Amino acid sequence: MKNLAIVVQNLHNGGAERMAANMSKELAKSLNVYLIVFDSGEAIYSYGGKLIDLKCPPLENAAVLKRVINTLNRVRRLRYIKKKYDIECTISHMGGANLVNILSRRKDKVISVYHSMPSKEFEVSFKNRTVQRFIGKHSDRYVMVSEPAVKDMHENFGVPENKLSCIYNFVDAEEIRKLGEEKLPAEAGEFIATHEKVLVHAGRLTALKAQHRLIKLLAALRGKGSNAGLILLGDGEEKETLKANAAEYGVAGHVLFTGEVKNPFRYIKNSDVFVLCSRYEGLPMVQIEALCLKCPVVSVDMKSGAREILAPGTDCDRAAEAVEHAEYGILTPPGEDEKEDAFLLDAVYELLYDEELRRGYLDKSDEAVKRFSAGNIIRQWLEL
Repeated sequence: MKNLAIVVQNLHNGGAERMAANMSKELAKSLNVYLIVFDSGEAIYSYGGKLIDLKCPPLENAAVLKRVINTLNRVRRLRYIKKKYDIECTISHMGGANLVNILSRRKDKVISVYHSMPSKEFEVSFKNRTVQRFIGKHSDRYVMVSEPAVKDMHENFGVPENKLSCIYNFVDAEEIRKLGEEKLPAEAGEFIATHEKVLVHAGRLTALKAQHRLIKLLAALRGKGSNAGLILLGDGEEKETLKANAAEYGVAGHVLFTGEVKNPFRYIKNSDVFVLCSRYEGLPMVQIEALCLKCPVVSVDMKSGAREILAPGTDCDRAAEAVEHAEYGILTPPGEDEKEDAFLLDAVYELLYDEELRRGYLDKSDEAVKRFSAGNIIRQWLEL
């Protein structure tokens, strides 16, 4: 195989988009790679190969007919690209791109990728089961990024097991560490300097990420006498609500909202603990990136991903019932009641102030990241 295409919505705003960009850089070392996006505006992720913009941005609020026409234009333009560059294999990331990939198929091998937990992302309904079975049937392989997602897609959406594969996302640890050494913006440097301990979180500010719990957590930490601050990396529809939460809890001056940043790694590198409390994930790459940067991780044991990263070898179907000191980080029970908040507080406080525990996790961080190296994961893609 010489010519490979990667299709994704855009080059900003999400883990799937970042993974597509990273994949293009690695595969371009041995193949002719064409990275095809529906809209290249506001691109923040670096990539490899040739970038092709189909100039068909999403029309989310448009009438149904306009959205159908937009999809057909994507199909027509992608089919033309496949013919022009004699594409032999096309890898698409996430639902809309997967459908366009399948409908534009010529002689190419079609691989579809899904980056989340299906039954958490959308309702298990006749319509959604039909769509997912269609994608599974007409893809040569349907790749999930975690084992629970494979199980979910088979059991709840009826995609045959023989069409499904699990391939983890990968990180370029060397590049992440290099970016982590870049100088912080003055505002961030001053924020960190004025706080004894700093928590950090990266992700879109959306309800499913449950960042309101981080505001509550910060207030509780400060209530215990810790001069702690919180850095929220990212933007989204919940930003103003979260700012209001910070004011309500009296910690507005101790939360730094950075907005969307090109280099989140320098912030993570200079923080004390990375905290994730999403209601669900696919494979939370930010956890692996934090480990690359020697920033220990506390995560809610949400369905899919976190346990596979922090507690490999344990049963993915189980969830922490109390604070669990896993092999590569700390897991806390899912849920958002007072009991679960207390577990999260205990775990974060312990990791901030127990130096022996911190050192143990820091010493194991490189070992944790090796499983997600580009070499190991790209080999699996080339073997599909």
